[in-house]
Amino acid sequence: MGQSQSQPESQSQTHITDLPNEVVSGIFQFLPPKDMKSAVLVCKSWSEIGENPNLWTWALVTVHSKEDLHKLKISRIQMVQEIEVTHRSHGKEQWYKGMWWGWWGNRELSKKEFPVECNWIKEGGLADLFQVISEITSVRRIRGLEYCVGISDLEPDLVVSVLNSLEELKLSRGGKMMRTSDKKTWLEREMVLSKEQLELLFTATAEQTNLKYLEVSGQPHVKEVSPELYAAALSNVEVVRLEGHYQVEDLTEKQIEALF
Repeated sequence: MGQSQSQPESQSQTHITDLPNEVVSGIFQFLPPKDMKSAVLVCKSWSEIGENPNLWTWALVTVHSKEDLHKLKISRIQMVQEIEVTHRSHGKEQWYKGMWWGWWGNRELSKKEFPVECNWIKEGGLADLFQVISEITSVRRIRGLEYCVGISDLEPDLVVSVLNSLEELKLSRGGKMMRTSDKKTWLEREMVLSKEQLELLFTATAEQTNLKYLEVSGQPHVKEVSPELYAAALSNVEVVRLEGHYQVEDLTEKQIEALF
């Protein structure tokens, strides 16, 4: 009687949308890729915070065609480290005549599917691809690059600016094959550099490089590189592979002496 009952103090609650952008961005950094993709779809504010390139360094950007190059210009992708270049076959089965033999007799072979160049790369897409990648200084790996035909025709400085920034590079011709993304045929590695490109790349690598793994095989101009430059470049890379389809005859005796 006469006693006043104390009212519980009201507790203020903070909604997640009231958090400072810096805090939300910090939370985003701990989200797995799948949840990060969902978070930027929640609201406009989170979408804007999610444009921070630091949140998307894990992303793998796949380029299927020349039209896909616009992906590499999206603001959130400007610190991506890995790109995949896919190849689609646009070739046709070509008829030919031939004979083969077996215990059941001979049969005539009627057709064969020949691997062909990827159209979008052949039609100017390769130069555009290198130009766009050169503007993203964080790129360290490009899947499928060794299957691109025509790199030797590109401007040397542009090619070297991209290749020397990678951590893994396969200067390979022949050997391991890759199936096209439409599963219709197979492509052989065709990454051949011109003499000027090769010398410029080795010069840059000898001075400073991000390369940690370098594979060299089937390069027709490697003999023309001076022994000193050849050795200086390769000794600046952690792991160098000169085997598989790489022939010792591709090197001069002086290059081998300088290297070892």
